[in-house]
Amino acid sequence: MDRLRSRTSKQKLPRPATVNWSPPDQCEYKTNFDGAMFPDVAEAGIGVVIRNKEGEVMAALSEKIPQPSSVTMLEMLAARRAAIFIHEVGLRNSVLEGDSEIVIKALQNGDKFQTAFGHLCRDTLSYAKALQSFSFSHTHRQGNCVADALAKKARYCSSLTVWMESVPPDISCLVLAEKHCS
Repeated sequence: MDRLRSRTSKQKLPRPATVNWSPPDQCEYKTNFDGAMFPDVAEAGIGVVIRNKEGEVMAALSEKIPQPSSVTMLEMLAARRAAIFIHEVGLRNSVLEGDSEIVIKALQNGDKFQTAFGHLCRDTLSYAKALQSFSFSHTHRQGNCVADALAKKARYCSSLTVWMESVPPDISCLVLAEKHCS
């Protein structure tokens, strides 16, 4: 028994890798997006944050929408809203990053598999292709905390709330934490 105890205490379990927001490599800006479902009120929220290479917020939004048919549909709607928001803010390039691997792969592949949300994928791509440069990037949920918090905040918004060069005070700590971890 002691031998077993000494063996197991010496074995170190691998720690999961920490995933943080990272600045864009090629583009000047990175736009993170996410969605949150509120099934008890049949609504959902979309969160989008645009940051520069230094991690400073250029613009952010929280938008409440009717609940879509699935989480994947919501994530695609969030990607589409992010692409539109880049244009509304007047930027010409951005990495668009989300935590739904299905959505990012569909956007990267041009929805060659004709998914149920193909029309939204094509619409998102048309907005992205109007930029001078763009790319789509997948991150894990831990690398998308600010967009996630903005999506959840939409529950308490009337419909659409936009912040320029800032985020709500309760989310600013996440921005600072991600900025200093990148």
